Amino acid sequence: MDDLYTKVKAAENRLSTLPFTFSIGAEHFSVKDLQEWQRREYLKTAKLLNKLVGTDLKLTAEMPLVDMKTAVIAEKIRVGQDTLKDALESQTKLANLASKVGVITSLKRNKVAIADIYLDNSPISAKEIISTFNRMMTENSSQNQYYNFKANPNHFYSTGSASDQTVVEMTGGTRIANQFTLLYGKEKGLKTKRNRSFTYQAVGTGQLDDGFIIGGVRHEMTDESNRFHARLQVEFPAILPNFIIRQHAVHLLVEFSNWLTDIVMLHEK
Repeated sequence: MDDLYTKVKAAENRLSTLPFTFSIGAEHFSVKDLQEWQRREYLKTAKLLNKLVGTDLKLTAEMPLVDMKTAVIAEKIRVGQDTLKDALESQTKLANLASKVGVITSLKRNKVAIADIYLDNSPISAKEIISTFNRMMTENSSQNQYYNFKANPNHFYSTGSASDQTVVEMTGGTRIANQFTLLYGKEKGLKTKRNRSFTYQAVGTGQLDDGFIIGGVRHEMTDESNRFHARLQVEFPAILPNFIIRQHAVHLLVEFSNWLTDIVMLHEK
């Protein structure tokens, strides 16, 4: 636990020193804004874990974020992501049924959660960042599982292969977990188009276990002089309210600010 706390604290400290800019459209977010979002979500996640898998997390709104993060990550690691996935099965079945209904009633129209992250004077190139990011998403290791848990309080499971990643997470600020698989390199069903001003992309169709397509991702990255720029995009059925789309854009800022910090720290070792 002490070692985990040290790792989490070091990452939080490094994130606060990196010259990030975060935005959703014309709205800008600070590191503090993203920390406050995480604090609220960690309190909800702790209650969920206590109810579902019998953990005994006693988080309070006054706790430092590092303490919250460390406690929840430690319990997720102790319980194990396979157990978490099984415990959330009734939720994922309901959420996936709702996703199917959403896709059908949206008549093949999508809404896109879009968020932008800039890193001035980036110590690492976009090519190195996306290469490391791809490995973090598709290679199974205890370290990558830790990165996944730390990236967002609403992450519960992630396992990958050379070209796909199955995840269980809560999206769009909802309290019901989804389970889906991203098929990287596949674009069937996606409405976003490749933006050629971005050199690299991680693109993938999102589908359920039966092959039903529910959306997907197109995360684009590039170097702009000495500034790194990531445009993060997740497609959802158009019937979903705009509030959910915006909340998932914040979700993207949170997880990628953490992943990018971890990638920078790996580069600095």
